[in-house]
Amino acid sequence: MFKKENLNYIILFALGLLSILFIAFSTEAFAYKITREDGVIENITAIFYLAGFIVGVITIFKTKKMLLPIAWTLMCFIFLGEETSWFQRIFNYSVESVESVNAQNEFNLHNLSIFEGDDLFVDGKISRQGVINFLKSTQNIFRIFFFGYFLIIPILMSLSGKIKRLVEKLGYIKPSPLFIFSIIVVFGLSFILAIYSDLDKKMSFAETREMLYAFFIFMYIWIYVRVLRPKTA
Repeated sequence: MFKKENLNYIILFALGLLSILFIAFSTEAFAYKITREDGVIENITAIFYLAGFIVGVITIFKTKKMLLPIAWTLMCFIFLGEETSWFQRIFNYSVESVESVNAQNEFNLHNLSIFEGDDLFVDGKISRQGVINFLKSTQNIFRIFFFGYFLIIPILMSLSGKIKRLVEKLGYIKPSPLFIFSIIVVFGLSFILAIYSDLDKKMSFAETREMLYAFFIFMYIWIYVRVLRPKTA
């Protein structure tokens, strides 16, 4: 029998998959147009983070279990600020001391020169320098956090009762298998298609993934963190 809450997962999977396929079958010119700086995809990304922040704030004022709502609300606020360069182009202000050491001459942290990472592999193999270079990138750190939270932790919880009890004490709410399945399929397909695409399409896939990160985070907050549905599906 169809459960009403499964509609959330259908929406999650369908919109995620359609977003990737839409970019895959778009012309390079059109894909670039909607994924360029301040384009449609980037604006939608900001909207998802804003929505996550709003839902998080509402939840904080309606629940006694504060840790998870506060953590995700704070992260959505930071992600929103970084995505919009802290609304720099909206309010038209400049911070030259930051912009002068920013790879894109913007007021944000993730594009600072010190956070320009590199590939994990150096001369065809993983080395200590390769790991250091990899971890210098804020984008790579974000990926580790995202896939660690939504994929690695659930796997570890399934393998170890001690880990399960520990993370649950910290307030962690394990996403359902359908949520995890959606992440694996959507992002897995995105990375695979990007490998076989030219540089311009790779960039379009990368920007679309940024939007999907925000979308999946918002949906997690909506399904698992918000006070109206405190239980996991």
